[in-house]
Amino acid sequence: MAANDNNMTPAERRHERQRRIIIEAATELFDRNGGEDGGGYAATTIEQIADRSDISVRTFFRYFETKDDVIYLDVRRAVEDQRRFIQNRLEEGLPPETAALVGTIEQALVFSGDPLNRKRLERGLKSRNFAARSASWRSMQREMLEELLTPHIPAKSDPERRAKAIAWLTSAIFDCSIADWQSNPKTDFRNCVKNAANDLNQALGVINASGKAGLTALLKKL
Repeated sequence: MAANDNNMTPAERRHERQRRIIIEAATELFDRNGGEDGGGYAATTIEQIADRSDISVRTFFRYFETKDDVIYLDVRRAVEDQRRFIQNRLEEGLPPETAALVGTIEQALVFSGDPLNRKRLERGLKSRNFAARSASWRSMQREMLEELLTPHIPAKSDPERRAKAIAWLTSAIFDCSIADWQSNPKTDFRNCVKNAANDLNQALGVINASGKAGLTALLKKL
């Protein structure tokens, strides 16, 4: 998934086209071989995917590390895309909290705008084969966010602690939107992301509220 096709070089566009050809071939084979409940995962091999894509197995590994990446979701690529969106916002001068949230929402909306991406994500969320990778995805997200944001936080603000808090809050948008969408895949995933962002915004409003309703006042009572 590219952040913006218009910003890519010709070589990068060719890479993305080939990558999509491989994903489409894997999806077609997976469904033809029985799908999730009919043994499609085991029956679909890298050799088959490469042959269907008219490439060698060696070339396949230039685009994907494992079969899971192409059948379900390439979590490493997803995290790299998220990093790119956030980095663009940081370079515009947005504060770390804003850059993380806006970049993450933008990436989620671009991702969900592609029906093939949505199909792969839905497939992964229902699969036991993807469960461990799903947990790894969250961990990789938070580690990336902490590493990316820490240098942009003033030293007096305890950068590592603040970056960790931002990372967990940002990750919460993904967790909530995916959980919402998983319960009803026919819902527009983009609306799930927007709803999760609005819910988080309201929660932060309570936290930042002044007077007795604010978190600062509540903490003083503990």
